[in-house]
Amino acid sequence: MNPPGRGPGVDRWLLVAAGVICAALIAGYVDALVSAGSTNGHRFGSLVDHHGRIFASQAISRSYKLVAFGYTQCPDVCPTTLLKVHRVLDALGATANQLTPLFITLDPVHDTPQALEQYTSAFDARIVGITGGAREVRAFASTYGVYPPQEESTEMRETISHSAMLYLLGHDNELLTAYQPVVSPESIASDIARRRRQDRGGE
Repeated sequence: MNPPGRGPGVDRWLLVAAGVICAALIAGYVDALVSAGSTNGHRFGSLVDHHGRIFASQAISRSYKLVAFGYTQCPDVCPTTLLKVHRVLDALGATANQLTPLFITLDPVHDTPQALEQYTSAFDARIVGITGGAREVRAFASTYGVYPPQEESTEMRETISHSAMLYLLGHDNELLTAYQPVVSPESIASDIARRRRQDRGGE
């Protein structure tokens, strides 16, 4: 029951407002990270891909990485985000093989490599699922202003609040930028293509 004078519409507005404030705070934090150059490839540690292989050893310098955080039981944000990643890859066309899209789980207790492979392949087989120990996943995610739950319960989780931003990592896994949810797939693909042209010394 809602308190007197406050209907469900007000509750929805408060949730939206909280989401906007949270996104703005994360965006500011990410901008600070980019300016400081404070993220690097060593932070992948012993995280594994959806084949169970250590990902750090595969974090090849030839490709950029487009990183999304989420979990396989996510009801809405993750499907929308991964569909966007699929559209980014399509927009890149023949150069899509120069980008490695990553989906890093915030629920490693339930999101096994097998579960991640099944989930990500439903959106695009090129998306690589990433998981690992709960502490390591939390440490990696928090570097980007994303904070998984502290508890490590084995009960099925219904919702985990998290960012819908996409993070772009460079050749050495340094953080280059982050894209807000409102940025279109076409704009993301265009920005990535522009950055790659600049890497080659062109415009």
